Amino acid sequence: MSEKVVVYEVQSDISPVTKAGALLVSWLLTYTIASVSQSQFVLANLESLGVIITGNQWLEHTVLDWWGLLPKYGSAVFAALCIALYVSGRAGRMLKLRSNWLHPVAGGLAMALMLMLMQPLLDITLIAGTRSFEGQLWQVIAGITGGLTYKFLRQDVARWIIQRPRQNALL
Repeated sequence: MSEKVVVYEVQSDISPVTKAGALLVSWLLTYTIASVSQSQFVLANLESLGVIITGNQWLEHTVLDWWGLLPKYGSAVFAALCIALYVSGRAGRMLKLRSNWLHPVAGGLAMALMLMLMQPLLDITLIAGTRSFEGQLWQVIAGITGGLTYKFLRQDVARWIIQRPRQNALL
């Protein structure tokens, strides 16, 4: 007895709106991790110098730093992520990767390169929270997290949304 195999033909075109939404969520997560981590490093360094900082002040300064860094640092993070995710997407298509693991790598590299290029190009010293290796590492972790988020939202969730209605229609 032969078994009948059902093959689902799924269109893998993902809309530009889905891509833009994935990029915005990824940028917001990347920027938030980067901003909060740099604030924590600055506040920890101040405490090590003997400055007394209460819990409310920690929260207040973290929120104010997030908002204050948004125009310049947020824009730099957005530009770096846009370029990195575009390049990693093109490279993934050229290499015919089914799941593009290059996005997290590109996100981490984008943050590292952005920090290295801020001084020569924009004449901006490194943000205070990235003067240590650990601070820079957290910025790279923020980029990797943003790349993973983009990969997940752009590829996995979008494919699930596209495939699910078609599979249900065939049941």
